[in-house]
Amino acid sequence: MNAMTGIFKIHLKYKNYWFTLPWCILLLNFSINWTIGYFFEEEFYTGGLSSIYVYIFIMGTILLHQTFPFAIGLSIRRTDYYWGTAAISVIVTLLSSILLMPLSIIETKFTEGWGVSLHYFNLPYLSDGSILEQMWISFVLLLFFFYLGFVTASVHRRYGKIGLLLLSVAAFLASSLGIFLMSYYKWWGSLFTSMADLSAFQIASWTFPITLILAGISYLLLRRSTV
Repeated sequence: MNAMTGIFKIHLKYKNYWFTLPWCILLLNFSINWTIGYFFEEEFYTGGLSSIYVYIFIMGTILLHQTFPFAIGLSIRRTDYYWGTAAISVIVTLLSSILLMPLSIIETKFTEGWGVSLHYFNLPYLSDGSILEQMWISFVLLLFFFYLGFVTASVHRRYGKIGLLLLSVAAFLASSLGIFLMSYYKWWGSLFTSMADLSAFQIASWTFPITLILAGISYLLLRRSTV
């Protein structure tokens, strides 16, 4: 418990990075899109909400560099560091998904797109479903992007620049091979047809087991990583 408390204190030293900065970026992006929407007479759809997902990915990549050596220097076990970091990542992504929900409701139910018919927090397809389903979509996607960044940083921490380079090459070759096979066997049509029958809730839920795999890989890497 003392070790976990220590991990939380380390992360809370960067509370502005966890809590303040992502929302500042999101709201700044919103203000820009609102200004653009003011000059549109028709409904204005924007992908500005993606900024918080991009930020949480970047946060996952830089977090390890900022906090891991300091934690190990305080004789905190790697396992304790990992679980403490996992706990705060879940807390932050859960709080973010909860905060996004009322903004979506205000946008559609009370302000008619913030007075300018702007669709920023509530988007077609992505915001379909019940309130709980919409919160789940935001939560699992935020958590997925965090661990995508975190496992990338873990590879760099364990194997250095060479390991990260090899991972990038492997990812590029795998994606190229996948695209080639999909095109050669003409599977794109079947894939898009199958995807069209799925809700955003179902598709987002598929990322959750992938996130668990990424979390497990990062755990194994950190257990053997050097400072």
